[in-house]
Amino acid sequence: MVLDTVRRKLAGAISPKASDRVPLGPYQILSTQTADMPIYTDLTVRKAVREGYKISGDVYRCVREIVQAASAIPWVVLDKEGEIIPDHDFAKVWANPNPQFSGQDNMELIIAHQLLVGNSLVQPIIVGGRPREFWIVMPDLIHPIPSSAPGEWLKGYEVISIDGSQRIVPPEQFLHFMLIDPGNPYWGTGPLQACARTVDTDNEAQDTQKISMQNRGTPDGVFEVEQSGSDVITDEQYEEAERRVKERYLSKERRRMPWVIAGAKWHQMSLTPVEMDFVQSRLTNKRAIAGAFGISSIFLGDMEHSTYANMAEARKALYQDVVVPMLDDIKSTLNLRITPMYGADVTISYDTSKVIALREDFGKKTDQAKTLWAMGVPFSQINERLEMGFEKFPGWDRGYLPLTLLPTGSALVEEPKSIMTKALNLSTEEQKAIHWKKIDMRRVGWWGAVSKRILPLYEAEAKAVEKAIKGKKPEELVAIAKEAIDDGRAEWEKTLTAILASLIEDFGNEIAEDLGGEPSKQEQKQFVFDPMSAATRAWIVKNGAMSIKTILATNLLDVKRIILAGTDEHLPTTQIAKNIRQFYSDQSKYKAMRVARTEVSHAAGFGQRECARQSGVVKTHTWITSRDDRVRDAHAAMDLEVQDFDKPYSDGSMYPGEQDINCRCVEAFGTGR
Repeated sequence: MVLDTVRRKLAGAISPKASDRVPLGPYQILSTQTADMPIYTDLTVRKAVREGYKISGDVYRCVREIVQAASAIPWVVLDKEGEIIPDHDFAKVWANPNPQFSGQDNMELIIAHQLLVGNSLVQPIIVGGRPREFWIVMPDLIHPIPSSAPGEWLKGYEVISIDGSQRIVPPEQFLHFMLIDPGNPYWGTGPLQACARTVDTDNEAQDTQKISMQNRGTPDGVFEVEQSGSDVITDEQYEEAERRVKERYLSKERRRMPWVIAGAKWHQMSLTPVEMDFVQSRLTNKRAIAGAFGISSIFLGDMEHSTYANMAEARKALYQDVVVPMLDDIKSTLNLRITPMYGADVTISYDTSKVIALREDFGKKTDQAKTLWAMGVPFSQINERLEMGFEKFPGWDRGYLPLTLLPTGSALVEEPKSIMTKALNLSTEEQKAIHWKKIDMRRVGWWGAVSKRILPLYEAEAKAVEKAIKGKKPEELVAIAKEAIDDGRAEWEKTLTAILASLIEDFGNEIAEDLGGEPSKQEQKQFVFDPMSAATRAWIVKNGAMSIKTILATNLLDVKRIILAGTDEHLPTTQIAKNIRQFYSDQSKYKAMRVARTEVSHAAGFGQRECARQSGVVKTHTWITSRDDRVRDAHAAMDLEVQDFDKPYSDGSMYPGEQDINCRCVEAFGTGR
């Protein structure tokens, strides 16, 4: 009790008064670093390079494997829908950060600095509120200074100039990428520091082996000269014996010959290299170093259990376990510091779609996806579970039964035609839902057919561009590629015109049957839909031209980006052509399906409206959404909006799909107000 009383009094004496206490900021709890004092580290980049990267082949190989893999991945900017924004300002600046370094150069240094010392710093040059250049900064010359001010993380950075002078700059002066050190949130720790003792041990083992080879590859030992009585070998005799040993056994030609010294005995003083298990110990060191960097020791020449399959898995693991996490960390910092300069609707990211190692399992995923799809699993769930990377499209959150293309649980399966809901004068919610499903299923069914017609156009365009640019000068490539793409316009017009005409006819006939009624034997239909009316022909010409202009412009932007990236890296024209060909190979199916979805939506909407116009009985049209939770907010507000047939809806469109891409809405018609 007495001791407890003393403790309480002592605590009260040294505890600050309530009025003197300063509220603790988060930084004062998280960090144990001394405020207002620069943080220094024992392992500088110079030391790490000298004692690790340059002296250890294993460290060099680990760093190079990761650096080469990570720096080759391009950076992009995504909009709020997750779509890549072509030629975004950040992507262009990050790819060409300054007059002296390419984007890949900068990324190589960022990754290498993190691997060697756990920290890399970049200085952005901000002009007009946005970065115009990015410069790599040597971490050895920068030291963070924790702030003593409540709620402030950094006071700034201490910068050491070339002349040795020091100054403090604001914290926003640099972007700091680091591999976290749990004991020091201001300065990171790299894998080289974690395996430094192993690297030193391996270097010493090599030195020992080198010296052993220089000394004839034998262990330490002594010769004992047979003596009688108190005779002692003279200095002259010792020097002569040493000379003979060096002359006979230390030259390269005589190494590892058995010792033969008359009148002397050899006494071994240490273990032989075999007993030291030199090779096995170095293999253990190699694996420990590779483990610290997170890569397979196969990359360091450890082929003990290597097969082709193991190499492929090791390459994939390099990206999944090391490269992608490092890029995610860099991405997070860029989005924290740089993205706000471009607004809230964009995200900085990177594109791994061209990484072959990450695409090797796509065939297996496709087989799994087919199986799940046949079971009625919605494509949205398949895409998420298998991480296939597809973008959202209308209908992807619905499962379909095999062979029917009908939503699972649909009441339309095998339903008699006599009770099918028509598009005219719909009154109940059930009728509207069934009408939407009928039109949507027909649109989805057309996607595959249209995309198959579009895909050859992309393939032909790829061959034309590849052929056109071969052997041409770098400065001519963009203009030549544009000519090659424009040369395919006629084939695009021919194909797209046929597609649009077929779509309008099909969807128009579907509505015509609803509007005209089922003819009996005694009566004829009220009208016959003309799919090639003057209005239809004018629409096909206008909208076909607009679509082709957009498609070809997008294709040119993609090709231009590949060409400029290749010329910046001083690639030969043959390699640039190969890169273009690979891009088309990777993206053509996706692009063809995107065009198919867009054109089916546009033409289906127009075809139904044109049929309703020709019927002469339609007085009003009604907007009907997709009846689920994925409707655009603007369209949800328009659900069941009724307008006179010759007047647009409140968003300015005359029919669903006229203005918005991937619109899933439909419309119904009425014969009166």
